[in-house]
Amino acid sequence: MVNRKILIIGLIAAAWGSGKAQEEAELLGDHPDGSRSKAVHLIELYDHEGRQIRATDKDPQPFSTRQTCGKCHSYETINQGWHFNGNNPDVPPGRPGQPWVLMDARARTQIPLSGRAWPGTFRPEQVGLTPWDFMAQFGMHFPGGSYGEMDAEDPEQMIRQNISGKYEINCLMCHHSDFRQDASETAMQMARQNYRWAAAGGSGKAIINGVALELSSFFDPEFDEGIKTTYRAGVFDKDNKVFFDLTDTPPSSRCYYCHSSHNTQVDESNLWSRDEDVHLTSGLACTDCHRNGLDHQIVRGDEDAHGTAATLSCKGCHLSPDEGEDESIPQYGRLGAPKPKHAGIPTIHFEKMNCTACHSGTWPDRQPGLWKTAQIHKLGLHDKHKREFRLPHIYAPVLLKDRDGKIGAHYVMWPAFWATLKNDMVTPIPPATVLAAAGTILQTDAELQGDWRPLSEEQVGQVLNVLKTPQSEGVAVYIAGGLLYRLNAQGAVQSESHPAAGAYAWPMAHDVRPSSQSMGVRGCADCHTTDSPFFFAGLPQDTPIQGDKQFVQMVNLQGLDWLYMWLFNAAFVFRPVLKVVAFTSCGLIGLVLLIYGLRALVVISRACAQEAE
Repeated sequence: MVNRKILIIGLIAAAWGSGKAQEEAELLGDHPDGSRSKAVHLIELYDHEGRQIRATDKDPQPFSTRQTCGKCHSYETINQGWHFNGNNPDVPPGRPGQPWVLMDARARTQIPLSGRAWPGTFRPEQVGLTPWDFMAQFGMHFPGGSYGEMDAEDPEQMIRQNISGKYEINCLMCHHSDFRQDASETAMQMARQNYRWAAAGGSGKAIINGVALELSSFFDPEFDEGIKTTYRAGVFDKDNKVFFDLTDTPPSSRCYYCHSSHNTQVDESNLWSRDEDVHLTSGLACTDCHRNGLDHQIVRGDEDAHGTAATLSCKGCHLSPDEGEDESIPQYGRLGAPKPKHAGIPTIHFEKMNCTACHSGTWPDRQPGLWKTAQIHKLGLHDKHKREFRLPHIYAPVLLKDRDGKIGAHYVMWPAFWATLKNDMVTPIPPATVLAAAGTILQTDAELQGDWRPLSEEQVGQVLNVLKTPQSEGVAVYIAGGLLYRLNAQGAVQSESHPAAGAYAWPMAHDVRPSSQSMGVRGCADCHTTDSPFFFAGLPQDTPIQGDKQFVQMVNLQGLDWLYMWLFNAAFVFRPVLKVVAFTSCGLIGLVLLIYGLRALVVISRACAQEAE
């Protein structure tokens, strides 16, 4: 009897040890064997409880990417990737990027949000957004993981999360090559709060019926009809396996769903006339430059990167790292990238500007254009989900100094929100709180003013009075159009500059124009005139507050002296004349020197002849 007990304990220990060793072992799909052939994914599907899904299941569940893909790939390693770690405050933020924007037209707010501590942005929790709220706002263009898998803490949201499930990393959004992969359908499932079903619904493998958002908080799946999953005919083979056409290098069309941008000054019906990025037109794909390993740390094109990542920036790819390299070699950089000549352009330009200043986006105009981006304006939603509303207003290209001090092309938006000011620090007040306290004041029947619901300074004063807080908690303020509005000692509204009211900007890297369409190709006058858009374009200070629209010139945003740049550029008007005068003077001086040289030669010849005699 004792021996049997010992044997049983030993078998249990061996099984536990074997399982633990298997957990610690490298997963099958994490480390390819070196073959560049495409792996065939004929696999079994597993639901969120880890149960295999079969064709004969009466009420099949949607498949789980964590449970299904995680059989061969390290889900937790991938979950630390750049697309999925935005909620982790310990991750280095990197250069500022495109934010999420919390919009509320009624409260006249547009607040740039990010979990990455980019200067000028706020974390979602600072504006009252829980992870559940965040997904409800931005889930339609979200890749999964991160905020989508955080546990709800509010009791009511916990109940809703039990119904909707969590939104795991949606591997198929990027890696599924099947033409039926539908990002718009995924977005539809997200809008319905069908988070557990979103990946299956967008994959083209299943049809999802039901709306979690409409289910009662007392929903009981044992007795109530909920969300129904129906796998399409022919999806399962005889062994209950499903084929996925997957690739480790996602096609650019997959990236476009979240990373498209559109200049609204170009008629959408004439998009056929717009040129694509020169790299994509030449046959490259997004992943040729924006590469990553298993850790999914996407290369972002930073010139200050190291190793292989450094060669995947504009400078790293096109410029030889060794100045002494043999100039007879015709190719430089990765993938045969040509070395730019920049003939006639003084080298000081490359100390003051980066590549995007001349090559990215559209040509600068007298006023930067209004743009839409997929992430902010929900582009890519089909049919009735298409949105014409353009707030928040995104302006581009705006030529500003980047963190390296070089001028480059940027997207820009002006934040607008109610806040408290304490010790010169601004903390946003959640729009819901503002509306609950001052919703009647903010109601207006006035016509839209440039997409905004107009706001008068009188209304600003009334709302600030309502939002008054104890002095120890700070002063109520409103930020819009680059200004901070507050009540003075007499109770009147006054405006002033404040760093928190500054425009938020992020780099505009694409679409890249070839050298024949770059700034400077027509000469110095492309930039160096007294009315050049490069320096003197006017950026509207976007605001809902009524009054004359204010503009700030590019030169001021660049931190340059306006008078100096105007005088410097004015000098270029006379440069052609000065060049003629200079060359003529040099010619005359050369002629004089030649004449005197010849006369000197005659004198020397005579002296030599006399000496010889």
